[in-house]
Amino acid sequence: MKDIRYNILFLASWYPSRVNKVLGMFVKRKAETMTPKCDVSLIYVTMDKSLTGRNYEVDTVTENNVFTVRVYFAPVSSGIINKIFFNLRYIKSWYYGYKAVLKKSGKPDLIHVNVIDRAGYIALLLKWLRNIPYVITEHSTPDVKFLRGETSSTHIPLFFLKKIAVRNAAFINVDSNPSMEYWNKAGLYGNYGVIGNVVEVHQSFLEMEKKNDGIKRAVHISMLMERKNVADIIRAYAHIYHKLDRKNIEFHVIGEGEQKAMLLKLAGELQVLDKCVFFHGFVDESTKLEMIVNSDFHILNSDEEGFSVVTAEAILYGIPVIATRCGGPEDFVPEEAGILISRRNLNELIEAIVYMLDNSGKYDKKTLQEFGKSRFSPEVIREKTYEAYKKSILRWRAGNTHSVIEITPSWKVLDVGSGHQPNRRANVILERYLEETIHRTTQKVEIPDDKNMIIADAHFIPFKDKSFDYVIASHIAEHVDNPTEFCSELRRVARSGYIETPGPFTELLLPSKSHKWVVKKEGQNLVFKHNPYVKPVSSAFFSFFYLNRDGYSENTIHSKNPVLKLLNWMLIKFWRFIPGTFTILKWNDRFDAKTE
Repeated sequence: MKDIRYNILFLASWYPSRVNKVLGMFVKRKAETMTPKCDVSLIYVTMDKSLTGRNYEVDTVTENNVFTVRVYFAPVSSGIINKIFFNLRYIKSWYYGYKAVLKKSGKPDLIHVNVIDRAGYIALLLKWLRNIPYVITEHSTPDVKFLRGETSSTHIPLFFLKKIAVRNAAFINVDSNPSMEYWNKAGLYGNYGVIGNVVEVHQSFLEMEKKNDGIKRAVHISMLMERKNVADIIRAYAHIYHKLDRKNIEFHVIGEGEQKAMLLKLAGELQVLDKCVFFHGFVDESTKLEMIVNSDFHILNSDEEGFSVVTAEAILYGIPVIATRCGGPEDFVPEEAGILISRRNLNELIEAIVYMLDNSGKYDKKTLQEFGKSRFSPEVIREKTYEAYKKSILRWRAGNTHSVIEITPSWKVLDVGSGHQPNRRANVILERYLEETIHRTTQKVEIPDDKNMIIADAHFIPFKDKSFDYVIASHIAEHVDNPTEFCSELRRVARSGYIETPGPFTELLLPSKSHKWVVKKEGQNLVFKHNPYVKPVSSAFFSFFYLNRDGYSENTIHSKNPVLKLLNWMLIKFWRFIPGTFTILKWNDRFDAKTE
């Protein structure tokens, strides 16, 4: 049985754009990782100071199978009043982005938020307004001092709002156990689980052999800021280079940031700049991977990290690591992968570097690679994330009324008479006619890739007893020759289900020659009466109801008049709330059907 191909909308608080080309690259990887199993759209909203002449710009593009909507908005001047206008402009940008996604991909089955701040509050709003469930991936760094009891409090911006967003999420994915412990300790309770970040696997770099020139190289990759504590790594290398007289060593720093000038000055003062400490700034992905593979070990000396993609990346490419106990690394740096040291402990750092200089070659490259693949490869993260999606989408819509049905994730679902509108949740669809038929007004049968199609007569469904947990029969019972036999088959093959037909009032006002029965519900039973209606009571009403639609026995109106189209939309929207317009039965275990 095929997996359901969910329609997922990513809302990204961080994402690469023309404003910042590297921000949120790990979010981009995650979205692209899910495309083999899901239809993925993504919205990212950001202010663009260069935007002139208009307040908004919506940029849509499909990147690596992700329909991506970037909405840029112009800045507003400072001040309290203008801050209000800023937030209004920000929310309106999300509206434009969501509108673009609806037009291209339709309503999502699930929203995947990446970082609660900003995007999480939009997801909460969409859940309240459109009843769309959401999951959260939280990348923000935990307060390690608070987590370990070194301080008694922690600061979480917009705590009350964030608490509501977490409580309403179907699932909150954090990238390490320390992060999960931190959020719970801080009072943000929810349905948490740990799924690491995606590390891309490039086979050519997995197989690449490093240089063998007698020089021991270490690499560090980050945004150069205070909490990364690169300064201590430079001090450690200066000690080893000058005091221990180890000259065949190199430490390579990749990245930019607010501390770069200070770090360059420090390396110069310690007389190691361009001798054993080298700065490279930002480099492209291929150069970065080549430098990782050509290193003997990787160093992470942070005060706090929720995960550390580059540390995981080094392990996946077979490079041992030195990492501080700063949150995330404790989850995925066992002894066979490297060394864990205390934060802000220069002596431990020096000892670890010296050990690696002498022993990095003893780490087994293949063992490290296999460990990395088992934890961080796209395939592993995809399956874990898909399972989280599966458990988060419990409520589905069925029939022309879009009635809510609750379906357990593990259930097998059959849609009988699926036609041109197969139910999104169905695993198997059954249809008798693939060609045009009076039972389906000019519409062609749709066979989605994520469903198994069976061609059969609904009076003789070709499955064993109780093969399915749930069966959906939407607008088919009124067409069948023998409704009692048809209902008996539904009860036989499934444990529960949903049946919807037009109601007596609809058959009176909007009759169809293909409808053989008028169906009504008595308690938990269905009563079928031969349909006597051939002509509508009012041809004018019939024509207006099916405005701009073809394939009906009566002529319909075709018009571009906006008032007429609005009135028709309102009628269709509220039709299901009128008594007798639809007959709906949600049944469990059994129900009865009879003809009159």
